[in-house]
This record gives sequence, structure tokens and C-alpha cells, in this order.
Amino acid sequence: MNSTGISGLQTLMRLLHEYTGAAVQEGEMRVVAEGASGRLIARCVHPSCRGLIGIYWTSERKDNASFLPAADGLRRAGVNVPKVYAREDCGGGRGACLVQDLGEKSLLRLKGKSTGELLEAYRAALRAVHKFHMVQPDWELQPAFDEALYTWEQDYFAEHLLGRHFHSVAAKGFSERAECRAAVKWLAEQERSPVHRDFQSQNIMLVGGDAYLIDFQGMRFGLPEYDLASLLYDPYMDLSDDLRAILLEDALSLPGSRATPQRVLACALQRLMQALGAFANIGYNQGNPWYLELIPTGIRILRGVCAAIPSNSPVAPLASCVRSILS
Repeated sequence: MNSTGISGLQTLMRLLHEYTGAAVQEGEMRVVAEGASGRLIARCVHPSCRGLIGIYWTSERKDNASFLPAADGLRRAGVNVPKVYAREDCGGGRGACLVQDLGEKSLLRLKGKSTGELLEAYRAALRAVHKFHMVQPDWELQPAFDEALYTWEQDYFAEHLLGRHFHSVAAKGFSERAECRAAVKWLAEQERSPVHRDFQSQNIMLVGGDAYLIDFQGMRFGLPEYDLASLLYDPYMDLSDDLRAILLEDALSLPGSRATPQRVLACALQRLMQALGAFANIGYNQGNPWYLELIPTGIRILRGVCAAIPSNSPVAPLASCVRSILS
């Protein structure tokens, strides 16, 4: 554990003591996640602290400090997110909090389960994120999806997947291509709502028959279809085409939904480029080779999306370009 992790663990143990009165020892903290994002997440197994998860963050990522305002606002709006029990401003962009422990059953844990079980869980997730998209935030969100952010995602894909993973000459100036600029412009012009930003199977917890959302600190305005694409075309789960089609129809039929199949496919193209860039970056630069194993699946799904985008779609030229590069 690095120095940030040690400092974070000590902070969480002190906060647990202040909240519960328990003298928590380091051996009673189980690290759930410790990453390059400047966050430490730990579960306390002390008898007096059951049901609590501790989160500590630094200023390494700008969105870390957005977790608490989003958690408070989303709960006020009736969205299923963890309850916050205690919090502390540690200064210098650092902070800590104790939140509801939702258990360990993420949507990802259902990989390989029966179609019936998957449908039930995914439909709960779709209902939860639909409510998320209907929220009218009265707190500050992260900067909205715009042309600059979509372009950053494309650059991320080019640098890490095309450049580092494939050593492809196509990486140079990728986002400057006319196909990329046209897609970015069209995406940025579409109607926006609050979006999760990373709505995939690891960030959806199943509690009873309900789905709870976590890791929503990147919440911002964008296309709701970006979240739908993140879920339905998630390389972690690698859903079948038939199951994906059923779930897409379910999502489009939810009351008040303004999502369209065309925008779902366009967002899937954009999201998968971002995800593949992340897999290569985390795998090569952050020392986690497990993410490199996801690249072939992600590429196969991306190729399928490119093939499914109709020729009259505003992003069809980009889909053709990506398909050619990955052939």
C-alpha cells in the first residue's frame, strides 16, 4: 500500500471511531479498491462497524470531491445510491466519508447466469438510471459533455489503443480527421440530461430486487444514450445480441424516455473507443494486465457496433473509419 493508502486508512479508522466509538484496528479494514484515481475504498469488519464502507480521496482527480454533493442530491431525488453516514473535509482537496455498505453483489457478479436472472437485474439497472436521467440537479456537476470532451475520448483511444497497443500510424492526428470532427459536432448538439458517465456492470450493485448506483462522482450533463450504451455494450459482461436487443427495447419504452436507437449506436461507438483507451492505459501504464485481456472483447463489440450503424447516420463515416483501422 502506498503512502496515500496508508494515510487514507488511518483517516478512515479515526472517522469510524468518531462515528461508532469502536477502536478499529488496521487488520479490521479490508481494502475494496485502491487506484490511481487518488481514492481508497475500504470495508470495516469490526463488529461495531458492520454495514459501513469508508471512502478516502485526494485532489488527484477533480471529480473526487463531487461524490458527496452528488450522493446527497441523488438521494434527495429518490435515486438508489448509498446513504452517507459521516463525512470529513481533510483540507487540500482531500476528504473522507462513511457510506452504506451495499454488499458485494455487483451486476458483474451475474456474468454467465441465466437469461432470466440477467433480465431481472438489468431491468432494475435500467429503471435506476432512467430515474437518474430525470433528475434536475441543484448542485454543481462536472463539466458537461461537449466537443472538447468527446474529442478527448477519441484522443485517449488513439494514444493508448491505436498508438501504444497496436503501434498504428493511424493514431497520429486521429481526432483531427473530418469523420471524427463531424461525429463530435453532432453528438455535442444533441439534447442532454444528467448522466452517470461510467454506467457499467462494476458500478451497479444489486440489493434485493433493486439496483443501486455507485461511482457517480463523474456525473455531468450528456446524452442519456451514453449511459445506455455503456451498460448494453459493456465488454466486462459481453451480452449476447439477443439479450441486448431485448434490453434496448425495454430502455426505449420506459415512461418519458427520449432515447433513440440511432443515438444509442452512436454513443456505443464513442463509449467503446473511450473504454478501449482506458483498458490499454490501465493495462500498460498502471500495471494491471487484467485490463489488457478485455481488449479483444472490446474490439469485437466495437466492430459489431460499426457494422450496425446505418449508412445515413451522422457518425457513419467515423464508424467506417474505425472499422477499417481495426480490420
